[in-house]
Amino acid sequence: MTTNFDFEPVRKQLEGVINSRVELVISSGLYKGSYSARLEDIGEGQVGVSHPMLRGALLPALRNTELLMKIETSACFYQATVSVVRSVINVPVPLLWVRLLTPLEKVQRRMFVRVSSSIKADAFFLEAEVEHLPDGSRLPPQEWFPIRVSDISLGGVGITIKQSLTHYCFEGGRYLLLMSIGGTRFFIVGKLVKILRKNETNIEVGLAYEGLPISTEKLMGGYIRQQELITRG
Repeated sequence: MTTNFDFEPVRKQLEGVINSRVELVISSGLYKGSYSARLEDIGEGQVGVSHPMLRGALLPALRNTELLMKIETSACFYQATVSVVRSVINVPVPLLWVRLLTPLEKVQRRMFVRVSSSIKADAFFLEAEVEHLPDGSRLPPQEWFPIRVSDISLGGVGITIKQSLTHYCFEGGRYLLLMSIGGTRFFIVGKLVKILRKNETNIEVGLAYEGLPISTEKLMGGYIRQQELITRG
């Protein structure tokens, strides 16, 4: 894919949002997943972000690897398909430079409206960025465990887990979720990004999706709109 658009409007859009949160999504391959970064610099047809990390080290980034870049601002989200140009590591803040392959697409925050739900689901622990938990204990077994989806959006879900199963929950863990909406079952892969609340019986955590198939996005979007109407009514 080659760049075939005027980069100057992109520069103007991004100059005012330097230091914004960036999410880089690799859709396939050995390093498939979602990685956090910050918008640090803008070059000639290129964007520099703080180099994403993997298990405490710089994420290997091969030249010409294509990925999805999402930039979060206070007003909206921007996203574009980008290609890796180079890594610059001999600086105080290591940078990953990427070249835009598509113009920036402005995504209204309404796409990420979060609504309450009470969907019963199951989760399967896949892997983690560490070999041991913060308290030194081993990682949980790779097996299914029950959860309840307490809120849902097109960017992630909040889930509630029984206190007896909290050993499955830690930031950075990757999970496969099996959910059902309107009788349709589907799978989603997500990363636990935050532990929200704990009490004597439950723990609530937030998961960010690593990507949504179009069919799943449409299904979720319909459910979210339905829940909004119920809430307003």
